[in-house]
Amino acid sequence: MPDAPSQRSPEADRLIIRDVNTVGWHIALVPPAGGHHGWAFSVGFVQTFDHPEVVIFGLPDDVLRALLDTIGQHLRAGRAFRDGHEDASLAPPFRFVFRAVDSAWQPAVLPVASWFYRDRSFTSVQLFWPDRSHRLPWEADFDPDLSGHQPLLFHGDASAARIGPLLAASSLASD
Repeated sequence: MPDAPSQRSPEADRLIIRDVNTVGWHIALVPPAGGHHGWAFSVGFVQTFDHPEVVIFGLPDDVLRALLDTIGQHLRAGRAFRDGHEDASLAPPFRFVFRAVDSAWQPAVLPVASWFYRDRSFTSVQLFWPDRSHRLPWEADFDPDLSGHQPLLFHGDASAARIGPLLAASSLASD
């Protein structure tokens, strides 16, 4: 099911609301297209757990879903994954880091969450995953073949965030 607001049906909107009200969250997927590798994000973590929504880029859909569901279960158990949090328990032995998403990117990158919260502001964090050498995208010697998989949404500047190609390819950019 496409999650871009212009492509959702009333039934899809009801499903999102039902998921948040029954499970506590909904997982929205943006499939790979053009120059980006796809991503997934939560909808409902703010409402259910008073926790930022989580967005993850560049992994297979099943891995994205599993990570977001695992995070949701941890949130239900009282854990939190806020800006700067490092975690190796989500998928050992990999170290993940959560960084706050600049709010400028939320409408384009978390469109379903933006629709869900409407005029209410919400926060979000990006989960960053390491390369095979356990380096993160902003660290020296990060695998250059993976550098385009994860934008750096903690930057407000499009060039520094490396979001231009993603916005162009995804057609989610808004004026």
